[in-house]
This record gives sequence, structure tokens and C-alpha cells, in this order.
Amino acid sequence: MRLRPVAVLAEIGVVAALYAAVTMVLNPLSYGPLQLRVAEILKPLVIWEPHLIPAFVIGNFLGNLTSPFSGPWELIFMPTANLVGASLCRVVGRRAPAAGAALYAFVIAAAVSLLLSVLLKLRYALLFPGLLASEMILLLLGVPAMQAVRRALEPVRRRWVVAE
Repeated sequence: MRLRPVAVLAEIGVVAALYAAVTMVLNPLSYGPLQLRVAEILKPLVIWEPHLIPAFVIGNFLGNLTSPFSGPWELIFMPTANLVGASLCRVVGRRAPAAGAALYAFVIAAAVSLLLSVLLKLRYALLFPGLLASEMILLLLGVPAMQAVRRALEPVRRRWVVAE
């Protein structure tokens, strides 16, 4: 299904805003070495809707504006990590959605662990396991959750299909 360009932009905006809003509202859970960024559950959407990859780059940038660590690491490095993670998730997830989500979780956990190890002067090896566990749980739960969301929204999205 190919959506009209205005619908693509609208979906990117809505998903970016939702990711950022959930991240900000659940502060301080969303930031720090023991973070549980609930908005991560949305990320598997890129498996089926690759046009949403920019939504997670933008949403991450906006959500990180309220981070206690806001600066180049949060506003440049982490959106870039999301671009890489989302792109890999899309490629791998087309064949195996859970594997794609797990790869995205690994990329983000590695990036956040690096960020926090530098900024907080903590050992990377101490940060990575907990961050990986929370990312894996949320992204793997996101696979069936986002499949259900896509099915529920399908009738609405059909109205925005390009006539061919």
C-alpha cells in the first residue's frame, strides 16, 4: 500500500510526537543508567513502515531535549544511533521481525551505554546489561503490539492510499 505524500508526512509527525511525548511525560524513567523508555515499544513499526524511520530520529531528538544529559551526545549521537538501528531493524525485520527488533535494541543499548559511560564516568560493562535487557523487553513486546496497532489502523490508512 502506497500512501499519499501528505499521509506519509502526517504519520511521521504523529509517531515522532508520540515518541517524544511519552518519553518526556515518563521522565525520569526515560533517562539515565536504569532507564525504561516506554516509547521504545513503537520502534518495531519501521519493519512494516520504513517511511517511519525518520520519525524515530526526530522523536528521539525531541524527547532528548528534556534529558538531564541534553547536549551533543543526546541531540546528535543518539538520533544517529536511531537512524542506524531503525535501518538495520527494517532490513533484518522483513525476514524475521523479532530479530530486527532485537538488533535495534542492541544498537540502542550499546549507544546509550557508551553515552552514559562517557558522561557519567561509569564502566560500560556495568551499564550495558541492564540497558540491553530493558531495550529487548520493550522492542520485542513492540513487535506483536505494533502489528495489532497496524491492523486496527488499516481501515483508516486505506483512505490515504495513492490511486494507481
